[in-house]
Amino acid sequence: MLNIFYGCCGLAFVTIPNSVTSIRDYAFQDCSGLTSVTIPNSMTSIGVHAFYGTNLKKTIWLTNTPPSGYTNAAGAVNYVANEQYTDLSNKTVYPFLSSIFEVDGVKYVPVSPSERTCDAIDCVFDSTVTHTKILSTVTYRGITMNVLNIKPYVCYNNKYIEVVELDYVGNIPNYALANCTNLKSAVLSKGFTSIDDYAFANCSELQSFIIPDSTRTIGNNAFQNCESIPLITIPKTTTDIKDNVFNGCTGLKTVLIEDREAELKLGSNGNSPLFSSCPLDSVYIGGNITYSTSQNKGYSPFYHNTTLRSVTITDKETEISPNEFYGCTNLQNVRIGDGVTTIGDWAFSGCFSLSYFAFGTQVNSIGKEAFSDCTNVGRIISKATTPPLCGSQALDDINKWNCQLLVPKGCLSAYQAADQWKEFFFVDENAQEEGNVEKADVNGDGVVDVADIATIIDVMAGGTGINNSLQQSADVNGDGVVDVADIATIISEMAARARMQEEMEE
Repeated sequence: MLNIFYGCCGLAFVTIPNSVTSIRDYAFQDCSGLTSVTIPNSMTSIGVHAFYGTNLKKTIWLTNTPPSGYTNAAGAVNYVANEQYTDLSNKTVYPFLSSIFEVDGVKYVPVSPSERTCDAIDCVFDSTVTHTKILSTVTYRGITMNVLNIKPYVCYNNKYIEVVELDYVGNIPNYALANCTNLKSAVLSKGFTSIDDYAFANCSELQSFIIPDSTRTIGNNAFQNCESIPLITIPKTTTDIKDNVFNGCTGLKTVLIEDREAELKLGSNGNSPLFSSCPLDSVYIGGNITYSTSQNKGYSPFYHNTTLRSVTITDKETEISPNEFYGCTNLQNVRIGDGVTTIGDWAFSGCFSLSYFAFGTQVNSIGKEAFSDCTNVGRIISKATTPPLCGSQALDDINKWNCQLLVPKGCLSAYQAADQWKEFFFVDENAQEEGNVEKADVNGDGVVDVADIATIIDVMAGGTGINNSLQQSADVNGDGVVDVADIATIISEMAARARMQEEMEE
């Protein structure tokens, strides 16, 4: 085999037949798309630069005796049968590698045949295998084995997979399904604790994806360039989202951070905001989030997101950080829960489309220039009985002729005497959040619960079976848009009904 595949850039994988004993010099040189190769047990020699200019991520060495020149075919990960491959880095030794077997498009290697355990290490590149499964157990020739690990690059660069089911306890490893450019749907079980670096990177057709409730960490670049994902729900168990996770997610419009007790740490896109690539429309923040506020980390995940329209922050969050929504020029509606005590400097500066702003009972301070250039604000609803202290020019740019200020009953005189608040011409009591609790039962089953929230999420994501009637039902606030504000109303109504039930039981 001398230069036989030289420059075949479309070649993605190679399984060399057992009859081949040698690979000549430069045989696969500059096959830039080649990422996976299986070396048969008949191989005795591999020539100089045989795989030079390729992108080998995974090499499976079925031969017990290392071929001469074996380092010329080294992958980013290497699976070998023994310790004789001393010059390979990042290798895993499988004594039973010769017993590799295939089920549902995935290749497994026994870890302990007597204990019936195996690892998933590779996949089948076949146009007829578009639905791939990796389950917690696998049955082959009547023998059922427990899957211990899914290994890195297991399905890397497989252009044929359209649907993947992963039902397994552990993690989704680095690059597991990266570059699967036809993958449209990923169904994950609740056993996964982390989604590791680049796990789904460059899956440009991925649309249907739900992060399991068990997931605690999402690794660097995990969803990089997943251009077709419209909505991401971050489970309440997730506590850490690394850098560049959503870089290139140019279809991502809705982010739901589930109601939570645990704090969520958010990374950045290098020196840009975490969501800088995403044309966000709606964001729901159900608990404390933390992130670097430095300039070289982009100030905040939402800084200068010029498409973001609606933000809802629940009672679990305690602070709006400085610059958090700075320069969000399309931001129109903001609702902040009772847990927030501080709105930081320049928090909403430059949000010149902001028209509706409601905040809860505990806000006691608003930082300097928090609303500078917010000239379009038409309504502010304050539930704080004591007017929040305002930093310099916090509210000055709000047009006092066009804005109505609503405050709690009995607090009118306090606001009319407070610095900056006293500048408003039109101040009324009885502040109430907009919403239509009668419509909170979206499904019409007589109960306001998470099923109603699920329906709204489905409508927001453009799920199948969405008709005009359901679209109207999901618009709980009646503002003509189905978004996170409708979810917030349902959650508020659920909490109110729960409190009412408790009082009745007492």
